[in-house]
Amino acid sequence: MAAGVRLNRLSRTARPVQSPARVIHLYGLTQAPGPAAELFRGLKGVDGAAPVETIACAGLICWISRVPEAEFALNLSKNMQDLDWLAAATTRHQQVLSAIAQAADVLPARFGIEFLDDKSLRSHIEGRQPALKADLNHIRGKEEWGVKVLALPLAPMPKKTVRTGKEYLQAKSALSRRVPERASPELLDFGKALRLIADDVAEGGKFAATRRDLEFHQTLLLKRADRKKLESFIRSYARKWKNKRRIECTGPWPPFSFVSQPESSG
Repeated sequence: MAAGVRLNRLSRTARPVQSPARVIHLYGLTQAPGPAAELFRGLKGVDGAAPVETIACAGLICWISRVPEAEFALNLSKNMQDLDWLAAATTRHQQVLSAIAQAADVLPARFGIEFLDDKSLRSHIEGRQPALKADLNHIRGKEEWGVKVLALPLAPMPKKTVRTGKEYLQAKSALSRRVPERASPELLDFGKALRLIADDVAEGGKFAATRRDLEFHQTLLLKRADRKKLESFIRSYARKWKNKRRIECTGPWPPFSFVSQPESSG
């Protein structure tokens, strides 16, 4: 499984000579009719200024913002090397998705999905309509949760005060030293029991997998109605592993990890 809706990024070769001042940033898709855009009137977009809007596309609703072309298209690759800019922009992208997810099942798009105009967005959605609708059916009534098991004592965090997004990402990277060894029988049983609760399971991200104290990391697609089952399960193992392991359970998130990977575009 891949995380997010990988749609065509803005192609310079397809640009008209007179470029528009703004491009379309895609957050995700919902089924039509989705929640009213007026519910999110005060929500700022990925650039911290543009409003969040909706566009009807092939029976689906696309959630977008019209953002500066220079920042999010022409200089996007350069800006993504600036960790402070990247941390702020990705956080706003996630905040918009989380707000939509409070009101509807949303199929999230990865950060950095941009389109020239409404026509190019609609054209691409129409081309992938069957796959997108299948994904929306798969995630309906469900949410994503992350589960990690950490060995005690935990690896010490850096003592340096973190002031910026760049320093935060560098501090997390400093903890990445080795990949965990083969899981113990206890952890294998934990994983099997967890899969019985979840609707679907994906392996955890590569970044977190290199933490020295990480023994288990999976991402769950969980029915909202089963949230209490997950909470009870985590509490029981937390008591069982007291003074030995600590369990981190994070969520709910939009289901980034449970969206099918589209065909690559030319």
